Formats: sequence, C-alpha cells, structure tokens
Amino acid sequence: MAKSQLRVGAVMSYINMALGSLIPMFYTPVMLNLLGQSEYGLFKLASTVTSYLSLISFGIGSAVVRYLVKFRAEGDKDGEERMFGLFNIIFLVISAITLVVGVVIAFNVGLIYGQSLSNEQLFEMTILVLILTINTAISFSATPYTAVVTCHERFIFLQIINIITTVLTPIANLFVLFLGFKSIGMVASSFALTIVIRIVYIIYVKSSIGIKPRYKNMPTYLVKELLVFSFWIFVSNVVNQLYNATDTVIIGAVPALATVGVAIYNVGATFTNMMQSFTTGINSVLTPKINTMVFTGSSNAELTDMVIRFGRLQAYIVALVCSGFIAFGQHFIKLWAGPDYSEAYWVCLATMVPVCIPLVQSVALNIIVAQNRHRFRSLVYLGIAIVNVIGTILCVNPFGIIGAAVVSGVAYIIGPGLILNWYYWKKIGLEIPRFWKEIVKLFIIPTIMAAVTIFILNFVTLDKWITLLIGIIIYTLVFAIVNWFIVMNDYEKDIFRGPVLKIVRKFRRKKA
Repeated sequence: MAKSQLRVGAVMSYINMALGSLIPMFYTPVMLNLLGQSEYGLFKLASTVTSYLSLISFGIGSAVVRYLVKFRAEGDKDGEERMFGLFNIIFLVISAITLVVGVVIAFNVGLIYGQSLSNEQLFEMTILVLILTINTAISFSATPYTAVVTCHERFIFLQIINIITTVLTPIANLFVLFLGFKSIGMVASSFALTIVIRIVYIIYVKSSIGIKPRYKNMPTYLVKELLVFSFWIFVSNVVNQLYNATDTVIIGAVPALATVGVAIYNVGATFTNMMQSFTTGINSVLTPKINTMVFTGSSNAELTDMVIRFGRLQAYIVALVCSGFIAFGQHFIKLWAGPDYSEAYWVCLATMVPVCIPLVQSVALNIIVAQNRHRFRSLVYLGIAIVNVIGTILCVNPFGIIGAAVVSGVAYIIGPGLILNWYYWKKIGLEIPRFWKEIVKLFIIPTIMAAVTIFILNFVTLDKWITLLIGIIIYTLVFAIVNWFIVMNDYEKDIFRGPVLKIVRKFRRKKA
C-alpha cells in the first residue's frame, strides 16, 4: 500500500507540475492582457510583501512531519494524536499573530511605496494585503492537517487536492477578471478556495485516516526541542524570502521602475519558478522515506545512492527546461507576454542557470534536515542573502532589473554551488564527487543542443506560435530520444516502461 501510494503519488506530483507549467502558458497572457502591466505589477508587489508573513511560522511547518513520523514509527498512535493537538494549538497562535502583523503592514504600505505609487494604487494595495493576510492565516491553521496526510503517506489524496488547486485557481482568477474585478477579485477567489481546501483536509483526516487531535497531556516537553530544531529552518526561510521576494520589494520602491519594473521582473522569475516546481514536487513524497532512512541508521553510501538516483531524475527535467529556455526563451516571451517584456529573458537567464545546482541535489537538503544538521546551510544562505540584498540595492538603480537578477544568480553560485557542496562532502559524508560525476554528464547533450539550436535560429524566424511550438516539440523529442539511448540507465527507463507495460497488459486482458 505504502509503495503504491509513493509510486502513484510521485507520478501524480509530476502530472501536477506539468499542469502547473502548461496552464500558465495559456492563462498568463490572458491575465496580463486583462490586468495590464501596471496592475499586474501592483498585484505581484502586494503578494510579495504579504509573503513575508510566512516567516511568522518560525519554520515550525517543516518540523511537523518529522515529529509526527517519529511517533508513528514508534507505533504510538496516542502520542501522535497528542502531538497533532499540540501543533494545532501552535498554529492557531501563529495564525492570530499573522492577522495582527498583516493588518499593521496593510495600513502602512505608504511608508515604503508613497513615492513610487499613486494614492489610488496605495489604497488598492492596502485591500490586497488585507485579503492576502487572512488567506495566509487560514493556510497556517491547515498545516497540521496537511502534515498528517503526508505522515500517513496518503500521497494520492494529497496530489489530487494539489491538482484540483492547480486547475481551479487560474479558472477562478479568469472568471473574476472577466467580471471586471481586477487583482482584488483574484486574491478574493484564492481566499475562497483556501477555505474549501481547509474544510476538505479536516474531513479527510477525521474520516479516512482516523486521527484526531488530543488536547490533554500534550507533549509540551518537546516545545523547546521543536523550537531549537525549527530555528534553523526559520533562518533558511528568512533567506528564501530575501532571495525570492526582496528584489521585487526593492524594485517596487524605485520610482523609475515601480510597478512596471516589478511586472517585467516577475515574468522573468516565472520561468525560474516553473523549473523549481518541476524538481521540488517529488521532495514532499520522499520526506517520510528519508526521515525513516535517517532514523534507522542508513549509511552515507546508501544516502548518497538516493541523492544520485533522484538527482539524476531531477537533472533530466532541469537540463531540458533550462537548455530549452536558453534556446527558445527570447522568441517565446515575445509571443507569450509581448515585446514590452523582452528584458524578462535576461532576468530569467541570470537566475535560472545558477539555480540548477541546488535543484539537482535538493534531496541532500532533506537528508540534513532529517539529521537535524541544517544549521550550517542556514547560516551560509543567510550570509549570501544579506550580500544579495546589499548588492541589489547598489545595482538596481544603475543596472535596473537585470542587475538585480545577476546579483541573485552570483549569490546562488557562491552558496549552494561552492560552499554547500563542500559541506555535504566533508561534514555530512555524502560522496559529492561521485554525485557530480553522475550528474554533469547529463548536461553535456543539452548544452550542445542549445548551442546548435541558437545557431540554427539565426537563419529561421520564429514569429508565430505554430513554428515556435514545432521547434520546441522537435527539441524535446530529440532530447528524449538521445537521452533514452545514450544516457538513461535501466532504473530510469523502467519508470516510464512500467506504467506503459501495465496498460498494455490490461488492454490485452480485456481484449482476450
């Protein structure tokens, strides 16, 4: 049952990621057209400012699964339910604090953006931040229920909800946009969807899993350990905010760039985020397995094998997306978002290539979190994030949004690229040279393909969707065929062969 859930859940996570990448291809141009560049920039600015509220969880969200898995591994259902109750109380407090802080931010946005936004924009941003704050608070309160589903490895249900959310969110957004409600309508529809999902999780946990929170004799003695463990996750979350949000916050405060600069920068960041979602979706499926391996004393060689096994799978996706964007990105953005967003290509390129490094070894992060040895990583990221903020402030005026993106890219190369690989190797004991020996060769073919494609495109015009799509399809097919016959091992081929053979067998049985 667990293996089936893991296998099907992994496949469904990639279906969700595929949908999450394909849907924006059709949804975003329509949304940009309905909102307009300035309104879209305001929406992204409000979303980014509100995203800092995620820090209020103090990183405890990442610890919920770990502690629930611990009680479940010990066969202590009563302890698990009491831990569930403790997490419920903790996240209700976090939700209340979120509401207070969010309201304060909403009514003080003029302190930062009074020079770059009009009075009408400031009022609209206040409304947006208020709605997004309530949405964030409700999402926090649902965290323990989501963790219970993950802990019990109900990945099929988890991914069904994720897929439904992925599909319904843009549909709801377009519906309210066509009604003329602009960005306020978009955040209101997301808020309504959050409430529905919260209710679904509560019902599922109670009725299907049979776990309920207990509030008597809660393991409060674990709170100190929980806070110590979560502190470094919190530091890591601070860093992620500095990387993912601060550029937008700084750009929005520059009068010469303001909402238009934010809009272009975020279109560029969209493609990097897509690539990140491609590779990180499977991590939630692997978290219980990695925790179990760590708790049962798996060797460094066994852990390295897992990092390599899933790192290779992630590398195929990263290599295809990154090399494909390098080859076709300029043409795609011109057709997709319009010529006004041409700078978005260089913004994306400056961040996408360096981000490939941590993406292909994201399983290593799960390992050090399970080992409670993520302190060093958090400190490294914090240090380079501070450098990134300072660099962005210095570069955004003379070099604009591209300067901000380049600073972020360089920071990724220094931190995850150099320092963390040393840490994984020398301090954690993972066989990093063996890892990169397996991974680097997966990028040779895509690099050659991207270079050849760029050369060919000097003589071919891709100014229509049909010609661009034909080019992308040909590129993807060549990538798949070449990798299948030259690079992929039997384990990787079986991931695709297995489901196909199952379908063929079922078809033959029905025919017989």
